[in-house]
Amino acid sequence: MTAVCAAQSIPRAEVDQRIEHQVRSYAGAKATATITLGERKQSEFSGFDVLPVTIEQDGTKKTFEFQVSKDGRRLLYINSFDLSEDPYLRAMKSIDLNGRPARGASDPKVTIVVYDDFQCPFCAKFYLTLFNEVMNNYRDNVRVVFKDFPLADAHPWATHAAVDANCLAAQSNDAYWSFADFVHTHQQHLNEDHRSGGTPNKVFLDLDDLAKQVIAGKKLDDATLTHCIATQKTDQIDASIAEGTKLGVSATPGIFVNGEQLEGALTTAEIKAAIEQALARSSMERQK
Repeated sequence: MTAVCAAQSIPRAEVDQRIEHQVRSYAGAKATATITLGERKQSEFSGFDVLPVTIEQDGTKKTFEFQVSKDGRRLLYINSFDLSEDPYLRAMKSIDLNGRPARGASDPKVTIVVYDDFQCPFCAKFYLTLFNEVMNNYRDNVRVVFKDFPLADAHPWATHAAVDANCLAAQSNDAYWSFADFVHTHQQHLNEDHRSGGTPNKVFLDLDDLAKQVIAGKKLDDATLTHCIATQKTDQIDASIAEGTKLGVSATPGIFVNGEQLEGALTTAEIKAAIEQALARSSMERQK
């Protein structure tokens, strides 16, 4: 008979209380937050169970999966990454580029996708840097595609601008970019119109007038544009926001360079560095 010292398990009620206290502290949850422990299930890691923990506060609810040892002595929070496919490639596959306005190479080695907010000052700064200081050197190899991610709570006219832009894009890629160029370079003027108030808000009228001016002289359907602007349907924008959120976009501009996620108003040097790295990766892939 072998004599061994076995670690005694801690009572479940006491473990659950310790888990709640640990999660509350780790997450920085408010005293008013509700912490709910879910039902444990078998973990892929030997000696552990998966424990879903839900944190509810300020009207929001999020659930996280923890690993708790069967003896109740260890609590782990592990991020698991799927390496069965390149994460950059997986990100690009998750982005719907169909029908989206684009600039640059028709057969690109690098595709830059930007989740944009027309009223975001950082988006305007990035927009100018990208098109005025970077793309002139890369237009034969790089394609830029814009998607919508208006932060409506902070930017009250961003969604309206996105709808008008999409109404133009439905008829003409060039018309979209004419509109986008103007709005990104005249944010201050449009914000002043918004602050001036009026019914309906003056900035909405300005955006609609701009969209109509863009198609003046072009062989586009004015009646279709007018109807599209008037209805202000946001289905396409809502889908773009949901897609970006799923990919981890939480602020604008949200940028993907061949699937590599970047964020913020990157400098000229930072954008060029990201493109050069993506070009190098693309060249290596083509040589395989």
